[in-house]
Amino acid sequence: MDKYLNIDDIAESLKIKKSTLLQWVKDGKFPPPIESDNRIPIWSLVIIQDWINQQQFAQEWMSNQDVDF
Repeated sequence: MDKYLNIDDIAESLKIKKSTLLQWVKDGKFPPPIESDNRIPIWSLVIIQDWINQQQFAQEWMSNQDVDF
């Protein structure tokens, strides 16, 4: 069964403010939540782990590029 996280769990894990997380969602920079049965927004742990892996891959890729702008 999938595990779910609430906004407090995610903000604490990422060391960001809840308002930052909500802004990222609004800006399309972070996966949107789903609503639980009691209408509290929650996120699937699997989706959050995938998002973190994508961020790490992008950071590593950018670090390995010889790009001059």
